[in-house]
Amino acid sequence: ALKLTFSLALSLVLLMSLLAAIWAAFISIRRIVAPVRELALATRKVAEGDYEQRLPVQSQDELGFLVESFNEMTRRIACAHDEAQRSRLEVEHQRAYLETILANLSSGVASFDASMRVRTANQAANNILNADLGACAGRSLHALAQGYPNLAGWVDLVQGRLEQAKSVWQAEIAFVGPNGRQELFCRGTPLFSAWGHWSGAVVVFDDVTALIQAQRTALWSEMARRLAHEIKNPLTPIQLSAERLRYKLANSLNEADAEVLEKSTRTIVQQVEAMKTMVNAFD
Repeated sequence: ALKLTFSLALSLVLLMSLLAAIWAAFISIRRIVAPVRELALATRKVAEGDYEQRLPVQSQDELGFLVESFNEMTRRIACAHDEAQRSRLEVEHQRAYLETILANLSSGVASFDASMRVRTANQAANNILNADLGACAGRSLHALAQGYPNLAGWVDLVQGRLEQAKSVWQAEIAFVGPNGRQELFCRGTPLFSAWGHWSGAVVVFDDVTALIQAQRTALWSEMARRLAHEIKNPLTPIQLSAERLRYKLANSLNEADAEVLEKSTRTIVQQVEAMKTMVNAFD
């Protein structure tokens, strides 16, 4: 009986010691695993986009070094994210500013990529060419000419320049549009990438039809004024010569000849006065 009692007591002590050891191990493991679990949860939140995660450093061992590295990593990621956000907002602001400028320009602006495809165009370009270039974005110049046959001349000029010229160029072109004959003054500038490769071009064009018509009108007006001046110069001598002939010959002719002379000189004087009036209108 005594031996059985000692065996039961020792078995109970062993069982309690085993349970205590298991409990102590569980507490220790939980205390060790808790920071790792917090680190895993924080890593998951960072992956979801929360870059403000910071964990407290509770030890100076390898686990504490890992937590410090995690905090430094999230701080740098947050700074990089904020910088990227500011850069994106700045790019959006500059893009909106550039689009506002292009939308309010009176000159047409169209850009093309290295494959001769339309990239962008402002509203002035659509108005000048009477075509919707924005809807043709991504299409080639050949497709643009097929969609708008009246632009074939303009397309041929631009495509030829883009294929040959790798520097700034300018040219004048005339074509017949829906509103009649149009005169365009085009200027092209090539675009190069950061590595120096040709990546496209920008073409700026203005409708100078009214300007050219005004220049032609001014030229014809100047020519008419000079011609009128040249015509006016001999009119006075002609009139004076006719009047002098009438004065000199009136008394030396008979009545019939004198009457013919009077009518002739009067006709000359009247026509000279009429021509003077017409010429003065040109001045």
